[in-house]
Amino acid sequence: MPTIFLAGIYGVGKSTLAEELSLKVGIPAFSAGDLISDVNGEIYGANKYVTNKYLNQEILAACVSVLLQSNNRIILAGHFCILNADGTVEKIPDTVFTKLQIEKIILLEAQPKIIKKHLTDRDGKEYSLRSIKSILLAERQCAQSTAQKLQCPLIVHTMHYTNQDVAELMCRL
Repeated sequence: MPTIFLAGIYGVGKSTLAEELSLKVGIPAFSAGDLISDVNGEIYGANKYVTNKYLNQEILAACVSVLLQSNNRIILAGHFCILNADGTVEKIPDTVFTKLQIEKIILLEAQPKIIKKHLTDRDGKEYSLRSIKSILLAERQCAQSTAQKLQCPLIVHTMHYTNQDVAELMCRL
């Protein structure tokens, strides 16, 4: 299975870390959200709400399939959980994860206060610590469940937001 799934909630640093790891180890990195947006035209930005999670996951699976035709391995930064239009946590349908050919899951986590600051700085939007804690918990539960279903390793990494993150994860890829 050639996909390393770099998971975590909004604002934890998935895309930045994926790019840094890609440069260090030579495995191309992609953002699930960017791949989906390139096809469906939705722009997520500060608005994290998804209109059709089922269609989006089919788009993602198709994009990954195409990418894997020209790459031996990829790093895919994405989520197990998203927020719906009401701001409620929703799980991504399990079926997509088997289609992504995941060999390993790396779950990125950080303190809720740090994530809140990242989201506020990046998106100019305030999230409650309660909602951040809620999606962190749901993301971890889904990562554990998916790793078990796929019988693949799950690495939980607490972000330091330094070069230490890249150094620690390079050897785990």
